[in-house]
Amino acid sequence: MDPQELSRQKELLKEVYATCSRLKKIPLNDLLSALEEGKILYLEGLAVPAFRLKRDFRGLAAGTVVAPGVLIEGFPHIPRIFVLKTGIPRYLHGPFYAEEKIEGYNVRLARIGGEIKAFTRRGFVCPFATDRWPDFLPRLPDFFDEFPSYVICCEVAGPENPFVTEWPPYIKEDVRFFCFDIWDVSTERFLKPEEKYALLRRFSFPTPEISGPFSPEELKPLEELLLRYEEEGREGVVLKPLSFKKGRVIKYVTPASNVSDLRVAFPYLGELDPSYVVHRLVRMAISRWELGLGFDEEFYQALGAAIFEETSRVLHRVARGEPVEEVFRVRFRREEALEALISHFRTAQVRIEIRRKEWQEGYLRVTFAKIYPKATSFWASKLQGLAQID
Repeated sequence: MDPQELSRQKELLKEVYATCSRLKKIPLNDLLSALEEGKILYLEGLAVPAFRLKRDFRGLAAGTVVAPGVLIEGFPHIPRIFVLKTGIPRYLHGPFYAEEKIEGYNVRLARIGGEIKAFTRRGFVCPFATDRWPDFLPRLPDFFDEFPSYVICCEVAGPENPFVTEWPPYIKEDVRFFCFDIWDVSTERFLKPEEKYALLRRFSFPTPEISGPFSPEELKPLEELLLRYEEEGREGVVLKPLSFKKGRVIKYVTPASNVSDLRVAFPYLGELDPSYVVHRLVRMAISRWELGLGFDEEFYQALGAAIFEETSRVLHRVARGEPVEEVFRVRFRREEALEALISHFRTAQVRIEIRRKEWQEGYLRVTFAKIYPKATSFWASKLQGLAQID
C-alpha cells in the first residue's frame, strides 16, 4: 500500500476506535499493526470510514465490520451434526425450532452513517443486496428507525443472484430475501427465536419456513419434516433452542442437498479444496442411512449424473481451449449497483465477462460469466498429458 494512503487509513482507524467502545478492548497499536499487515482492511462504499476484519482477530470473527460507534460482528459459523438421534441430545437440552436452511448467500443488513447497507459474510458491502432490499423489505427503514442497534441477517436466494448457482426449487425467477436472525449490537447477542419471530411478523419481513417447537426426546416429527424437504429438494434445517441457556444453534442438511452441492462443485475442482467433495459424500451416506432412504440403483444413477454430466461438458470446453466458466443472470434497480458489483469482483480478484446488459420492465438485466482459471488449469494440465505423483 502507498505510504500516504496507509497513513490516511491509520488516521481513519483512530477516529473509528475513539467512538467504538467494543473496539477499545483491543489496544490501538495492535489494530494499527493489523492494518499494516493486511489483517484489517479499509472498507469502500460507505458514507463514513469503516473497516472489515479479513480474518479472526483478538476474539472478533472474520467479516466483522467497524465504523464510527458501530461494531457488527462477523456472522458465526454454525456447527453441523451428522446424526439427529445422537447430535441433537448432545447440543440441545430443551425445546427447539427448526428453520429451513436456505440455499443462497448470507448478508447482514444494517444502518451505518444514515445508509442501509448489506454486508457479506467476509464483510464486504454487497452491491447487489444493497440495491435490491427495497423490493423485498420495504419497511426496513421503519425497523431501523425504531431499532437502530439491530442488524437483520438474511439469506439472498434465487436463480438470479450473482454469487451462487444453487437455490430453493420453489423460487423460479429473480431472488428472494429470507430474514433468519436479528443481532443486537448494543448487547452483542442474537434475539431469542420467539422474540425474533414476533418482530419479523410485525414488520412483514419474509422468513424461512419455521417449524416447531420440537423436543429432543421425540424426533419423529423432525424426521418427517426432513423427509419432506428431501423430496422437495430443500437444503435442510437450522435448529435453534427457545433459550440459548438450553443449547446452541446447530444445522443438519438433507442428502439431496449434498448431491446438489456435488453437481455444482465437482466440475470446478482446482478452485475448491478436495475435502469439499469428501465431506459431502460422508454426510450424504450417513443421512441417507439414518433417514432410511437406502442405497439403490436409482440413487446411484442420480448421484453419477449429478457429478459427471456437467463435468463432461467442462471437459469438452477445456479440450477446445476454452476456459471453465459459470454464467449468472441478475437484475438491478440502478446501474450504479452493477458498476459497484464489477468493482467488488475486481477487489475480490474474481474475473468476470459481461455478456449482455439491457433495461427491461424497470430493471437492468445483466448476464455475465465468471471465469475460473484454477479449474481450467486443473483439467487442462491433465488433458495435456502432464503426469502427477499421487
